[in-house]
Amino acid sequence: MDNPRFESLGVYLPEKIVTTQALIDQMEEKPLFDLEDLTGIRERRWRGDDEDSLSLAMCAAKKCLNVSQYKATDIDIIISCSITRFKGGLNYLFEPALSKSLKSDLGMRPSAINFDITNACAGMMSGVSIVYDMIKAGVVKSGMVVSGECITPITETAIKEIKDPIDAQLASLTVGDSGAACIIDNAMDDTEGFNVPPDLFCVSEYADLCFGMPSAQHSGVAMYTDSMAIHKESIERLPVILQRYMQQYGLSVEDFDFAIPHQTSTRAIDAGVEACIPVVSKDGSDYFPEVVISLDRYGNTSSTSHFVALYDYIKQGKIQPGARILFLIMASGIMLGAVAATIGDIKVD
Repeated sequence: MDNPRFESLGVYLPEKIVTTQALIDQMEEKPLFDLEDLTGIRERRWRGDDEDSLSLAMCAAKKCLNVSQYKATDIDIIISCSITRFKGGLNYLFEPALSKSLKSDLGMRPSAINFDITNACAGMMSGVSIVYDMIKAGVVKSGMVVSGECITPITETAIKEIKDPIDAQLASLTVGDSGAACIIDNAMDDTEGFNVPPDLFCVSEYADLCFGMPSAQHSGVAMYTDSMAIHKESIERLPVILQRYMQQYGLSVEDFDFAIPHQTSTRAIDAGVEACIPVVSKDGSDYFPEVVISLDRYGNTSSTSHFVALYDYIKQGKIQPGARILFLIMASGIMLGAVAATIGDIKVD
């Protein structure tokens, strides 16, 4: 049988909780609007003093292996997909790849494939798509996709540098730290697995609407985002791409129980769903799968956000085996697309 599935899932969330109000209280220039009301983000997790991208990813990978049927030596490939690449504190690492350190420290066999990719907040879903294709091609039997997002340093920079009530760094106040890892293998039967191939689409002409770089004012990193333009272009194009996806594979929204969007803000998610309903529902129905939201407690965890949200709903007992999930990809780049999967008896930690 050749039907890739999510076999196990591990998520690590740092213990420290920081509220949106606590961030606003530190700012010299306050936003013109209620940031919590606008985004729906009440709080987010914050890295500990000894945590970085590698350690967050490692914690998630170990949790994933703790509940998996596989040992580290069984995994054929590991892909690290984080935007942030901090190791040994806030030292940004380009080489060697974080996946190399993860592979070694987890005890994977030397012949296992490893590499890093970065594709903004669509990073983990890009890794999932690669492992899916490699399993379908018979190149590997199992693979781990992992990300450790130590992204709150951009928040620290924004707090110090925002001087305008409408500032390009305001989106930096919405992020939270996390680690996530999933193992993908072949399903034993057709009751679970990816319903159709993952489909990601890049509108690269808008790549400059969000970018990260060293701060020109301080020693930290900064993110500059034209949030309104990204919102406009993504909402305009997502319904078209989702409609094409549904038509290509003979799907409709009625085929799904839950939709998990990238966790940006509740208003952006609501606007995206509202725009999609008229073009993807059958016979004028206003049905749309239950939308999974975890950003109120975890913020925008960037490349891990789909998996943090999935983990959250599984742990709460809301998503049960047999649930049909539509993952909606919306990331800077601009990356758009969808991944459809039926969740089996996935183990989570």
